[in-house]
Amino acid sequence: MTGKESLFTTKNTIFAAVMAFILLAMVVMTGMLTPLLAKLLSGTELSLGSDYFNPRTALPTVLLIMILTICLLVSSLRPRSALMATAAFLLLVVSVVAISPFSNTAVDIAIALVIPALIATAYKIWLTARDKKGYGRYRGLSAHLIHLGILCILLGVVLSSNMKVEDSAVYETGKMGAGNLQDYSLKITSMASRLEGEPYQDHQASSYITRIDFDIYDQNRYARSGSVEYITDFKWGQTYTTTYIHRGLTEELFIAPRALDEKTGEVDMYVRIVPFINLLWGGIYMMALGIIALLIVEHRNPHQSITMLQPSGREKDMVFFEKRYEKIMEQEIRKLRSGKSGGGRK
Repeated sequence: MTGKESLFTTKNTIFAAVMAFILLAMVVMTGMLTPLLAKLLSGTELSLGSDYFNPRTALPTVLLIMILTICLLVSSLRPRSALMATAAFLLLVVSVVAISPFSNTAVDIAIALVIPALIATAYKIWLTARDKKGYGRYRGLSAHLIHLGILCILLGVVLSSNMKVEDSAVYETGKMGAGNLQDYSLKITSMASRLEGEPYQDHQASSYITRIDFDIYDQNRYARSGSVEYITDFKWGQTYTTTYIHRGLTEELFIAPRALDEKTGEVDMYVRIVPFINLLWGGIYMMALGIIALLIVEHRNPHQSITMLQPSGREKDMVFFEKRYEKIMEQEIRKLRSGKSGGGRK
C-alpha cells in the first residue's frame, strides 16, 4: 500500500467529514450571532439573508458532500479502487463545471456532486440489504436513509433557488394576460370588494377586502382556477395580500397581487415558478423517517453495543490460544509447587 492510498481510510475520511461539518456550522453560527451582537453592542439593526450565507457556506458544503461520498466509497472498496473512484469523481466535477451544461455554476456543481453521492448511497443501501442481517441491516439502512434525505435536501435547495422564474404583469379583468411566464398565463375572471370587521373611527369596518378570481392556463389550455385577496387594514394602516400556491410533482406555482385598480379592473399580479421544490420536502420527510427508524432500532437493541465488542473470527482463535496457554502455565506452576512442598517434608 502506498502513502497516498493509506490516506484513504474510513477513519481519515470520517475525521475530514467532521471537520468540514464543524467549519460549516461555524459559518452558519457566525451569521446567526452577528445581528444579535450588533444589536447588543451598538444598537444597529442587521439582517443577514441568502446573499450573506450562500457564498460563505458554498465551499464547506461542497467539501462535506465530496468527503461523505469518498467515505462511502472507502468503506466499500479496496484502497486502490477507492482511490481510482475518487479521482474519477473529482474529474467528473471539474468537467461538469468547465462544460457548464446548465449555464448556472451553482446548479452545475450541485448536479456533479450530488448525483454521484446519490449513486454511492444507493450502492451502500444495496450492499447493506444484501450482506447484513438483523440489527446491522436495519441500523445501516436507517443511517443511509438519513444520508439520502440530506442529499435530496441539498439538491432541492440549490435547484429550486437557482432555477426559479418570477415576473409580474398587469392583467385586465375578462382578458387573457399578455405577460405569460414560461408555459403559464392568467385570466382575471372577476373582482369583488367587501367591508369586514368592526367599525373603526370614520370607517364602516376595520378592513376593506378585494377578492380576485382568476383562471390559470398551461400552454394555452385551461388548467385550474384560483383566488387571492388584497386587504387594506384601516386600524393598522397597512395593506397585505393572501397568496395562491399550487404544488405539483415537479414544480410549485406561486401567485400574489401587488396592486389593483378597481375603476379600470386592472391587477398587477406577481407570479413565481419554483421547480424541484419537492426534492426539498421529500428529503426532509426521508431524513425524519430515517432518524425515527434509527431510534427505534437502537431502542430495541440496548445490548447490541456490548455484543459488537465481542471478538470474532481470528480474534476468537487468538483468545482461545491465550486462555489455553494460561491454563497450561497454571498447571505447570501447580506441579512445581507441589514438588517443592513434597521435597521439604522428606
